[in-house]
Amino acid sequence: MRCISCGRFSFKILCKDCLDLVALKHTCRDLNGFKVYGFFDYDSISFLLHAKYSVLGSKVYRELSKLALKHLQAQKKTYDCFGVGIDDRISKQGYAHNAIFLNHLKQVGLKPMYRTIYASNDVRYAGKSLKFREQNPREFILKREVMNREIVLVDDVVTSGLTLLSAKEFLEKHGAKVLCAFVLADANINL
Repeated sequence: MRCISCGRFSFKILCKDCLDLVALKHTCRDLNGFKVYGFFDYDSISFLLHAKYSVLGSKVYRELSKLALKHLQAQKKTYDCFGVGIDDRISKQGYAHNAIFLNHLKQVGLKPMYRTIYASNDVRYAGKSLKFREQNPREFILKREVMNREIVLVDDVVTSGLTLLSAKEFLEKHGAKVLCAFVLADANINL
């Protein structure tokens, strides 16, 4: 196999040298009192995140999730609550990218609740303006019971934060207590 970043021979999707270049940048964004914790700067790993649309995407997400998990484990904090991935349905590539991250978070105490909250529409936000995002809400549907459960939301990227805030509000309307969110990357940009 070849490293998807530099093209050199590697036993993993990213060689050790390229993996070392993927720098963790822990962020904490406050969205109206709701904390969103990120692990990478979006600009530094955007090419890796876009791999979710390819056959190799699951391997890339696995490596990014492992790096994020190492950071959480170093904090020596455990989370005795449930983890819910936003829109973690299986893609055309045969996997759910948020479910990969959610699965790794079991090692810090999150109990995954797969296939819990889905968008009822197929609107894609990637590269869209804040105005577009506001005019095209996710319109979530609930697939599993969340009443009286403490939840950490899990997603791959936070840009404007609208999706996370909408998911939080939606789950809380159904009786959950949403504590915070974990995202792989923070695209803290002006939309």
